[in-house]
Amino acid sequence: MGDDIRRKLILRQLDRANLTAGDELESENNLGELSSFKKPMGSQNQSVGDTGRSNKKTTWRQFFDHNECIGVQNRNLEFNVYYSLPKSVDARSIPIFVLHHGAGSSGLTFATLVQHVDSQLDGKCGFFTFDARGHGATRPIDPSKGLRYDRQSYNDDFVELLERFYCEHLIQFGETKLSLVLVGHSLGGSICTFSYMELPEHLRKRVLGVFMLDIVEEAATLALKNVYSFLSKTPNVFKNYQEAIDWSVRRGFSKNRCSAEVAVPACFRQVSSGKVVRITNLKDFEKYWDSWFVGLSQRFVSLPTNKLLLLAGNENLDKELIIGQMQGKYQLVVFQDSGHFIQEDTPVKTAITLVDFWRRNDSKKIVIKTNWKSKKFTGQ
Repeated sequence: MGDDIRRKLILRQLDRANLTAGDELESENNLGELSSFKKPMGSQNQSVGDTGRSNKKTTWRQFFDHNECIGVQNRNLEFNVYYSLPKSVDARSIPIFVLHHGAGSSGLTFATLVQHVDSQLDGKCGFFTFDARGHGATRPIDPSKGLRYDRQSYNDDFVELLERFYCEHLIQFGETKLSLVLVGHSLGGSICTFSYMELPEHLRKRVLGVFMLDIVEEAATLALKNVYSFLSKTPNVFKNYQEAIDWSVRRGFSKNRCSAEVAVPACFRQVSSGKVVRITNLKDFEKYWDSWFVGLSQRFVSLPTNKLLLLAGNENLDKELIIGQMQGKYQLVVFQDSGHFIQEDTPVKTAITLVDFWRRNDSKKIVIKTNWKSKKFTGQ
């Protein structure tokens, strides 16, 4: 009975999110533009013109509290990290959402999702994300040494950074309150899944679950075979950041301009001519592609923790996922109105689903009350 009521409430929230998104999309279509969602928190003075473009640059500061460069000598990398700590610990349980982006993206792909999750939980939560090797503002310490881009290298980066973050920032909030939720988009979903069993025990026991965004092993493997066709249609150079944003929205790679305003610029760097150049060239990773997704479905289904797979559109499940779903080994949610970047396209609905996943599986929020009084039993 309780699960049925919760399911109805969540569906009602998602319907409201659909209605809001639909109204905004219709309004923007009347102007010949794509959807533009609400202004980010902390940008009340930001104005938006009739084209849906912001007159003020959107930055990471509107979504995260901290942006730091963390040097890890044994990884030969300086990682660009974004995080926000809980603004309040006045709660029985405090979730920390650990987010890993996919190939060709950056940590700021989660910006608008973080904003909506934080709003739903009144700041009683935390977030941690970073630009993976070969992406965003993360750089090698010694470029002459070269870098590997296989899945194990990404896993090792993820585990080391999460352990550092936990030891330096999270312990102060009290271990009994904290729970970690691993959230991964595309390649990031594979990294979260395979990193789970590699986490130190003190971290793994804090993980409440793994939340994968739009990744199916079989479909991903097939997509990599067609990646050259995709790359040939994707420009690597634009006149400026705004042109890159406009192109992404116009071509439907970003269905939400608010998300694109912060996520797209993080994937480019400006050169001396003033033009912007794409940071990550997926062709450079070609020899590592085969390592990224192999065995993902079987590993995801078998993880000894809570699991949710959120898919966009009509993505087909492979055999392992179909069997696992039939056996009830993970939760499956599908958004028909989203593109591949679910966290950018539908941040409100994704936030509702993510928060519900945490609430439903968090044992710290359960309080068992009885009417029993303290008595000494004599055995009579």
